[in-house]
Amino acid sequence: MSPKSAENPEQLTTILKNWQDLETATITHTSAVIAKTKNPLIRLVMEIIRQDSEMHYRVQQVLLDSLEQQAFTLTPEELADIWDMVEKHAEMEKQTIELAEAARKNCRLFVQRHLLTYLIEDEKKHDRLLGQLEDFKRNIYPYA
Repeated sequence: MSPKSAENPEQLTTILKNWQDLETATITHTSAVIAKTKNPLIRLVMEIIRQDSEMHYRVQQVLLDSLEQQAFTLTPEELADIWDMVEKHAEMEKQTIELAEAARKNCRLFVQRHLLTYLIEDEKKHDRLLGQLEDFKRNIYPYA
């Protein structure tokens, strides 16, 4: 079944479940690599991938639950209750990105620069996720 077949909820459910199987295999495989090596760089990369795969599995499960059990809901009150905290966290993420970029700019070491680049991309991902909450807010409050 190709990814393009996700045109209806049943097909999307099948794709997500197959994807979860792959994430589970990735978790098992990265754990095996970690167990086989003592190299701290290889271990770190495999741990990052394993943790990301664990989170991907969780996100896929939330998607499945939203398709099979209960659709997503988000009320203006739920957003209003935490919005100041979301905005504060968005500011913290922006500061983290600035620090990481300054660190990378001042780093001439090959491996360290690559790890700093990874951190920057991950922090930018957090910033994008918070931006998506802003999009949700705009859709709930069209004049916000």
